[in-house]
Amino acid sequence: MSLARFPALLVALALAGCDARIGPSSPAPIVQALLIAGDSLQIASVEWMARADSPIYFNRRPIDSSLVHLALVLPGGATVPFTPVYEPPGGAFVGRYGAATRAAYGATYQLQGTVAGHALSAAITTPDSLRILEPAQDTLRLSYGSCYYSCEVPFHWIAAGAVQYQYIQGKNGVFVGYGYGYVADTVGSIALAHPSQAADTTDLVVFALEAQAAAFLHSATPKGNISGVFGLFGAASRGRRVLIWE
Repeated sequence: MSLARFPALLVALALAGCDARIGPSSPAPIVQALLIAGDSLQIASVEWMARADSPIYFNRRPIDSSLVHLALVLPGGATVPFTPVYEPPGGAFVGRYGAATRAAYGATYQLQGTVAGHALSAAITTPDSLRILEPAQDTLRLSYGSCYYSCEVPFHWIAAGAVQYQYIQGKNGVFVGYGYGYVADTVGSIALAHPSQAADTTDLVVFALEAQAAAFLHSATPKGNISGVFGLFGAASRGRRVLIWE
């Protein structure tokens, strides 16, 4: 799974162990949209929960795109529609939608539209650019064999408007089950997974999450902020470091 598919990845990680229930009726739509400041394509997912009394990660399926009409309202008032995304290009539709616009740092956006007859709305403000002060260099070289299973790496990062930071470790831009976690502090250390072989390279991708994203993604009972349906309309900014184990 590519790290570029950020909302799907974040939600999959965050919901893997949660048990949020949204009511007795069925079926119920779930909308998840996480704006990434600086990115030129914003992604949302829209799905049915097959049983509304089951955990939100369980037995989900896409809603027919003819029942989904979503738009992103830009700071100046213009709107950009979310249109179906097929993965891979020309392949299957899996309930993901894209809005072709570059999200600005520290700007307010709105989500409007209808899903299966449910009118919805939400608003968020994106965090400022994420500054990673430590590790300071774009590439961090670590000694292979210097630690066992996991390695403590100091960090210092900050983004105005962020309340929590998620870090994800992958390889060649693909998440493959390396270390990940959340921290609220801007200074400290994180545990990264030690690779299985020497001369390996992994990615460290850090996301600065504003309050709505943090409340939904890093919670045993995710808190939605979309009026009309359950789900997330949140925002983040992103930074990256390359880790070389030698």
